[in-house]
Parts: sequence; structure tokens; C-alpha cells
Amino acid sequence: MVFSPINKNNSHLKELILITSKFVYSFFFIVFWGCITTGCKHASNTTESSTSGDPEIDKISSEILKTPDSALLYFDRAQKYYDKSAYGNAILDLQKAISLDSLNPEFYHLLSDTYLDYANSNGAISTMNKVLAIYPERIPSLLKLAELKHIIQDYDGSVMTLNEVVRLDPQNGEAYFMLGMNFRSLNDKDRAINAFQTAVEMDSGLTDAWIILGEMYEDKKDPRAIKYFESAILSNPASMQAKHAKAYYLQNHGDIPGAQKIYRDIIMTDKLYADAYLNSGLLYLETDSLDRAYEQFDLMTAMLPTNYMGYFMRGIVNEKKGKKQAALSDYESAQNLNKDDEKVKKAIETLKNHF
Repeated sequence: MVFSPINKNNSHLKELILITSKFVYSFFFIVFWGCITTGCKHASNTTESSTSGDPEIDKISSEILKTPDSALLYFDRAQKYYDKSAYGNAILDLQKAISLDSLNPEFYHLLSDTYLDYANSNGAISTMNKVLAIYPERIPSLLKLAELKHIIQDYDGSVMTLNEVVRLDPQNGEAYFMLGMNFRSLNDKDRAINAFQTAVEMDSGLTDAWIILGEMYEDKKDPRAIKYFESAILSNPASMQAKHAKAYYLQNHGDIPGAQKIYRDIIMTDKLYADAYLNSGLLYLETDSLDRAYEQFDLMTAMLPTNYMGYFMRGIVNEKKGKKQAALSDYESAQNLNKDDEKVKKAIETLKNHF
């Protein structure tokens, strides 16, 4: 933008410009702040009369034109916007849905999630408080509020909310699980373990609770840890996280063949599970099986081409094998995907100094 020069001697003109600029600044500040808080609300409020280019959204918009008082249609479109990370539009539609039907708790839940992902934790908390003002003993809403408080690190507040859940439903495993999460964050390990154990007693399908118990017992160097990892797998045989947790325990306790067997099983089941390739390759590196390590990292780059660690680790193997140019190419590919990792920068600098 090019500005015309101002006559410095024209005081009236200068004063007019100063007043005008303050007005313009104030106007744009108000508009900008409105965008932050409401998701850049357009004059038309919603997009019923225009197309978005997305067939799913446009289909719902056309239905809204026919039935403009349908709260569920606005909710459905908000869900589509939310799934596509169009949080501003989702907020507008959810506000409209709530104005049409203020008693549907699912509207508030999605609005809270949207505010949270839109980096507005206060809006998320406020929204849940509104639904709980209508349904003060609704357990899913209390659990969501407790989760939000945990996320913003209000652990004591989260615990108080969860105590209310336990009062209403003493057998609620999820409440005990979340109590465990809060106690662990507060570094109250004994109470955390007790809460997680109560959680799995109430609901043996809480796989994450079994995994965390295994990790906490491993931290205590208690061999019972392996039993919790095995219970995690039993609770959900399809959980790659549970299998990975057991494999990681085995590799840390000297059972390399057992760990590798599980990593192979994970890779065969879920070819996009990055940590299985990574850990398996690292184990081969530790035993100087360079060809096997290369194979794992090469597979990782093929299956997960946007994961920089596959290229970085393949570069390490190439460098160990004396293939400097191939190693440099891998390091540079890793850096192109992640420019912030200092170990990648250092690897490139060190290798170039040895060409």
C-alpha cells in the first residue's frame, strides 16, 4: 500500500488524520474482536443462501432453506463444520440451534468441544455450566465438565465435580478413571493407583486405565506391571496401544525377541502405527542388525511419508553403513518435514563436515 506524503505544516490536516485513524483503528478492533469471539460472523449470519463447495454441507443448507426452524439441521451442519475444523461456522450454527431448542444437551456438548478446539477454554467451561444449570445431575455433562477442568489444569475443581458424579453413581468407572488422572497430575501416586484400580473393578473394559496402572507399577519397579499390560490387551485385543505398552515393557526388561514379536504383530494389523516401526528398528540398531533396522525405517517412510522420524532414522542407518550421500538425503527429507528438530539440524551439520 502506498501513502501520499503529508504537509507537516498543515496542523488541521494532521489533526483530522489522527482523529480518523483512531476511529478506523477502533472500528477494526471491534470487528477483529468480534471475529475472535463469534467466529467472524458474516452479515448473512449463516450460509443458507450460498454454497460452500462441500456437498455434505450444501445439502444440509438446502434443507435449512426449506425448514429454517429445525434446530437439528443446524446441529447437523455444525457437526460437519466441526469435523472439517471450520470452528467459527460451527459456533454460529450451534448458537442458532440452541436459540431454537435450548433444552438439548448434545447441542451444548458440541458447542463446548468447538470452543475448546477454537482455543476458547472459558467458552467451553461456560457452555457446560449452562447445560448443568438445566440438568444439574446429568452425569455425561458432569463428566465432560470434569474433563474440561482437567484439561485447563484445574485439578481440584475436576476432582470436586467427579466426587459429585460418584455421589450420584457410585459404580461409574469413568469417574474413577478421571479421578486417577487428576491425582496423577497432582503427583498423588497412591491415590491415583487406588482410583485406577477401582475404575477397572467397575469397568474392566477401561483399557487406558490398565495401561496406566502398568506404567505406574513399572515406575515402582514392581514386576506386577506386566500383568496390567496383559490385562490391557485382554480388555481390548484390538488395541494397538495396549500391545505397544506390553512390547515396550518387554524391550525395557531384556526380552527383545518377545518385544519384536509384538511389534511385528502390530505392523501386520495396523500398517500406519508409527511407533511399531520406530521401536522395532531401534531394537535392531541396538543389536547391530543394520539391514533389518533399515528395512523397518524404509517401511516407515513408505507407509508414513509425512513422518519425519522414518527418514531421520533411515539416515542414521545409511550413515552407519557408510552411505553418506544417502544419509544426507534422508536427513534433508526429515528437515523438510520438521524444521524445528535440533537433532536433525545437528546430524546434517556433522555429516557435511565429514564429507
